[in-house]
Amino acid sequence: MKKEINSNNNKLVNKAFKILTKFKNNPKKFENIFTELFEKDFEEQLNKINQLKSGSLKGLIISVKDLFDVKGYHTRGGTKFLKRDICLNDAECISNIRKAGGLLLGHTNMTELAYSGLGINPHYGTPDNPLYPGAVPGGSTSGGAVSVALDLSDIAVGTDTGGSTRIPAAFVGITGFKPTQDSISRDGILTLSSSLDSVGLMAKNIELCELGYQAMKRKIYIKQEKLENKNLKFIIPSNFGFEDIDTEIKVAFDCAINKITKSGYEVIEMDVPVLDLYKKVPIWQFASVECATEYFYLYNEKKHLIDPNVLRRIERAIVVTAVEYNLLKKIRKNLIEEFNEFLKNNFLIMPTVTIKPPLLEKCKDSEFYDEVNLVSLRNTSLANYMNGCSVSIPYFENKKPIGIMLNAKTNEDDCLLNISSEIEKVLQR
Repeated sequence: MKKEINSNNNKLVNKAFKILTKFKNNPKKFENIFTELFEKDFEEQLNKINQLKSGSLKGLIISVKDLFDVKGYHTRGGTKFLKRDICLNDAECISNIRKAGGLLLGHTNMTELAYSGLGINPHYGTPDNPLYPGAVPGGSTSGGAVSVALDLSDIAVGTDTGGSTRIPAAFVGITGFKPTQDSISRDGILTLSSSLDSVGLMAKNIELCELGYQAMKRKIYIKQEKLENKNLKFIIPSNFGFEDIDTEIKVAFDCAINKITKSGYEVIEMDVPVLDLYKKVPIWQFASVECATEYFYLYNEKKHLIDPNVLRRIERAIVVTAVEYNLLKKIRKNLIEEFNEFLKNNFLIMPTVTIKPPLLEKCKDSEFYDEVNLVSLRNTSLANYMNGCSVSIPYFENKKPIGIMLNAKTNEDDCLLNISSEIEKVLQR
């Protein structure tokens, strides 16, 4: 990329140039974060951005998970077995980012097929956690989270099937947002689970997540009215979200709740009956059956090219009957209605993840991998199953982060972002 571009958008030019210089001068530090940079398109992108009279994302650099089609590049999905042609078109939401003036930096690394909450990839390497050296960054949008944490991108676009933007956000100390599923188009994005996949975002704060969300979301998706803060409640579920929690996470969570309460918000702890029903649901069947269906003809012939940790999850689909799968969908519909009716205009609040990021070395043991992956996904998967919206806000205690997660009912995205912005300020005091 030429440093001198005929553009009034000099700040963005310099910003992009500095990022490329960082990579060239210290490649080891930024290892495994990106599968490819969109460097050959920077000049064209910058000139088009400069021609825009307005744009909510002008001046911002956006990283893109390697599940999203970007014109002129391959979409690998963190795999070696997918051999896809160069994309002729952008995914719909990526096209919306361009229209809003965002500069696309590159495809970020991820768990293969987005099938894990840890962020490990044996094919392209695993990005190191910048706050916990030697630990996993969280996944599946691992490279995206680290790109934000290291100030390489302002916003990371990812997917969230069971927590894939919120888990890494919690692990590296940034903000993650999972919108209601249909608020952002999934056209042009590789599928893990058609039932649970959502497009999600990560950034350093709620404001940037909201800017990205408003730019990407479907235009027919109606903006909700802002809630009156005095009328809402934060509900801590006494029967969900705190199983086997690390002591440090619990202490930090309690400190955060104390701050929120002292700021005048009503926080109540109570039993949430619908969550007792939810805990009995074999939610894993969605991703297993739907992923196996999506890639059947490819993965069935190329099993040797797939991460064994991912293949193990895909192959569980064999034991799920058609009746079980269809019952699962029916039960889900009923529980979503029940959950939304219970929550109304209130919010669930709980830790995003109840453990600290596990060490990558320990995750080489498959039994340990399965255990920490299950725990990492436990709290975040709720919002995907209930087709709600959810935010993970970082809270630092003793200079180490945890995620404070707020969940809202279906289609309350704008209300959730509004209140999350207020809670973010409280937690930073």
